[in-house]
Amino acid sequence: MNILLVSPFRGTMLELSGIKIQPLGISYIAAALKQAGHNVQIDLLENADSTPDFTGAEVVGISCNTVQFKPGLQVAKAAKEEGKIVIMGGPHPTSCPEEALGSGYVDYVVRAEGEVTVVELLEGLKSGHDFNPKNILGISYVDKETGIIVHNPNRPFIQNLDRVPFPVREANWRYGQESKSTNSEPTEYPVITSRGCPYGCNFCQVNFLAGKKFRTRSIESVVKEVETIITKHKAERVIFVDDIINFDNERLINLFEELIKRDLPVVSWVMGRSDHLLKDPETAEIMARAGVRQMFLGIESPNERTLQAYKKGGKISSDYSIKAVELLRQNNIETWGAFLLGEPSETEDDIKRTIDFAKFLNPGIAEFSILTPYPGTGLWREVENRIFTKDWDKYDAMHSVFKPNYLEPETLERWLRKAYLSFYRRPKKILQAIFDKNHYGRPDFKKVLKIFRAIKIIFSKS
Repeated sequence: MNILLVSPFRGTMLELSGIKIQPLGISYIAAALKQAGHNVQIDLLENADSTPDFTGAEVVGISCNTVQFKPGLQVAKAAKEEGKIVIMGGPHPTSCPEEALGSGYVDYVVRAEGEVTVVELLEGLKSGHDFNPKNILGISYVDKETGIIVHNPNRPFIQNLDRVPFPVREANWRYGQESKSTNSEPTEYPVITSRGCPYGCNFCQVNFLAGKKFRTRSIESVVKEVETIITKHKAERVIFVDDIINFDNERLINLFEELIKRDLPVVSWVMGRSDHLLKDPETAEIMARAGVRQMFLGIESPNERTLQAYKKGGKISSDYSIKAVELLRQNNIETWGAFLLGEPSETEDDIKRTIDFAKFLNPGIAEFSILTPYPGTGLWREVENRIFTKDWDKYDAMHSVFKPNYLEPETLERWLRKAYLSFYRRPKKILQAIFDKNHYGRPDFKKVLKIFRAIKIIFSKS
C-alpha cells in the first residue's frame, strides 16, 4: 500500500527557536512498514495551518503529542475529505483515543509502541472490505455495526529491540517550504538505544508509552546504526535520545568503549540522571573521551518538597544537581538543564529560587517550562479538577493550563518569561554567545535572539 506518514506542526517554541530533530517515533513506523513491503513517505509540517499533498496515498498515518493534536486533526480532516484511511498514533492519541476517534476523521488509533501493531493493521486493511480489526492488539476503533468505540487489549511491549529495523533516514522525507529553501539535511542524527523508564515522574508520559521496564538494544546493534548513519549520511554528530542513557552504567561504559574502539567519536549529546552520574563518575570521563559535549539533566527545582511532589525517585536533590553539573564541567561536558515552574504548592519565592538556582549552576543551556499535566500522566489525574483549558495548543509547556494553589496563571507565565530573560541576558552569557559562538552546548547570539523572538510571539497570541 502507499502510505503517507505525517508529523504535524510542533508548536511555536520549537519551530521558531530552530530546534529541528528528526521525530524517531514516526521514523521507526516508516521503517517497519517499508520492511513489510509498503511504499512510505514522511512529511514534516512546519506551519500550524499547512496540510500535506495526499496524492497517491491510500493511508495517512499521523503521529502527534498533545500540542500537535489540533493541527493533527486538521490533517486528518483533510485526508478524510480526500477519501483516505486515517490512522493516528503517538502520545496524545494513545492517552485519548476516544477524542481522536470521536472527531469522525480518524479510523484507527494505534496505541503506545506501534511497529508491530501498524504492520498487522495494514495487512488487515490490504486484505479488503471484510477485514475485522477485533484481533489486533493495541488499537482502538469505532465498531461499524454498533458505532461504539472499541479498545482492543494492549499489545505487550517489544522485548527484543534488535528486531526493530533502524528508523528511516533516507531522502524520501518531504519537508515544508522553509526547509526546502535551505538545507533539509539534519545536522544531528538522533539514535535511541533503550526504551522504558523504571522511574515514575508524575509529569512524564514515558511509562504508559514505553513501560517501566528498562529494555535495551544490544551494543552491536547501536554501533552498527551509528556506523550506518556516518557511512550513508556523512554525519558529523549523533545524539542519544534515551530517557536515561545512564540507568545501567556498566552498559553505558561498554557502549562508549566500543564507540571509541571503532573510532566513532560522534555522539555529542545524551540524556540522563544526576544520581546515576554521581554513582559512577567514570561514566562522565568515558563519555567525554567518546565525544560527548552536552548532557541533558532534569534538574527541575532546588526545592526538596517540590522534587518529592514530582515523584522523581532515586537520590535527586539540589546537592546532587550541583555535583553532577560540576562533574560534567570537569570533563568539558556542558549541561542542558531542565527547570520546571508551577508545581501546585509553589509560591513566587519558590519560583524565584529555581531561577536563581539555574543562574548559580550556569548550565550551557537552561530550559524553563511551566508544569503541564499531559493526559495519561499521574499529574493529570492529580490536578484534573483544576484544569481550566483543554485547548491543546496551550499544552506547549509555555502556558499555564491549571490553577496552582497560590499563583494566578498570568503570574506564572510572567515568571517564565522572566526566567529566560534573566538567565540569558546576563553579561557573561551575552559575551559567550557573541564571542564563543562555536562552542557546542551553548547557544550563540542568533540562537538566543530566536528564543526571545519565539517567546514574544507565543505570548503576543495569548
